[in-house]
Formats: sequence, structure tokens, C-alpha cells
Amino acid sequence: MAFEIADIPFQFVTEIVPELDRNGKPKEYMPQSQYKNISKIPLNKFGKGPFCRFKIPDNYRKSGVYLVLADGLPVYVGECEDLTYRYNSGYGHISPRKCYKRGQSTNCRVNTLILESFKRGSKITLFFYETENRYAVESDRIARLRPKWNKSTGKSSLAQIKTPTANMHPRYAGKPRISRFHKLEEYLRSSKNYVETLTYRSIEEIIGSRLPPSAYKHRAWWANTGHPHARSWSSVGWRVTLIDLGKSITFRKILSKTSTD
Repeated sequence: MAFEIADIPFQFVTEIVPELDRNGKPKEYMPQSQYKNISKIPLNKFGKGPFCRFKIPDNYRKSGVYLVLADGLPVYVGECEDLTYRYNSGYGHISPRKCYKRGQSTNCRVNTLILESFKRGSKITLFFYETENRYAVESDRIARLRPKWNKSTGKSSLAQIKTPTANMHPRYAGKPRISRFHKLEEYLRSSKNYVETLTYRSIEEIIGSRLPPSAYKHRAWWANTGHPHARSWSSVGWRVTLIDLGKSITFRKILSKTSTD
């Protein structure tokens, strides 16, 4: 079963159904009260809830573009590094921290839209197109469909890297691809704190995918120079100052954007 937009076939993944109670109604959650809000951070625009919980199959550890349909009509287009992670640890599970500013307001918004649509009786289905050039495909599909749940036209050109052309749809060969760490760059750029200590789980929620195994095993992965991903913090005036390997990373804002080891 596929949903084709122009010449791109999106393959059916699953029907999205929130967890239900014994009466067949979606269970609703208000997780924000569980967050120890020591800094008095306000809720994000969509952080009030209520939220639902749902999962998709665990075998979609693939990068590409996803398409959400409500009653057969496209309502949302997005890109991901790991589809299963994006839904099962992102949209489908709203942790307390996500409800507050700089805490993934998009996850809160999409979760709320899915819950509201389901309560209205809509059938929500998820489709996926695996591709290495997901940013260009995402922008093109949004421009064609203008889905009502999308608030932007796709990703910007932050941290662009050269896109490989092997196994890529001809329409998008040679177009730029964006590093998955651009979301960490945006997070630190918008932070008004001088120190940010983020757990590995928090960083993965920010970038929308799992960190590579080397980030868990080797302190050198977090060096402030020598790696392309280090630009996600050094280019906006931050440096890594403390590494609790496998647990948390402390970033400190510096006056100069020049980083040294």
C-alpha cells in the first residue's frame, strides 16, 4: 500500500492509535507537573496538554520523509534520521521536559493534533519514504501539499554538507543535505543560560535521533574541534567543558566563537 505524490511513493507504515482505556477512549496525560522546574522555565506554546501516547513498529530505524494522513488527506510532512525513534521517543511520548520552552514544542503540538483528530473520529495513518536527501524531499512535498499541520516550509540551510548521489532519487541528486546536529545548534543559539548541562537522552530528543555509539564510548567525540559535529556548538559560541561519559554533557557559553581543545 503506497501513497504517491508526484513520482515519490510513500509506503504505508501503520495506523496511529493512541493508548486506550477500558472504555475505548484515549488515555490522556499531563506530564509537565513531573518536571523539577528549578529555573522557573515557562511552558512552551503547546506544552499545556493533554497528551496521548502511541507507538509505531520498531523496525523503521531509517532516515527519510514521513507523511501523516487524516481520513486519507495529507496533514503533516516531516523528515527524520530514525523514524521509529522520532515517533516512539518523540511525538508518541511527551516527557515532562518537552512541555517547557526549549523542550521540543513541535512534539507537543503534533501529539496534541493527533489526539484531537482521533477524538473527532479521524483515521490517522503514517507513510514513509526512505531517502538520504530527506531535507530536499521534505521541502518539496510541503510546497506541493501545503499540509495544514506544518508551520514551516522545511529545514533551513544550516550546517549543509555535500549530499552523496548514490541510491538517490534523480530529482534530488546533488542538492544539499543538513547535518542532524543543526537542531542542537539552534537549541544552544536560543539559550539564554551561560551553562547548559544536557543528559544524553535530552540531546537525542533535541536532534531527533540517537547519538552514535562513539559518543557514548569516547570522550574525544565531544572535542571542541576536529569533528564536523563540533560546529553545532562551537559555531554559536559554546564549548564542551565537562563530560560525564554516557550520562551528560556540560556546555558553557564563551565570549569568542573561537574554540580550542
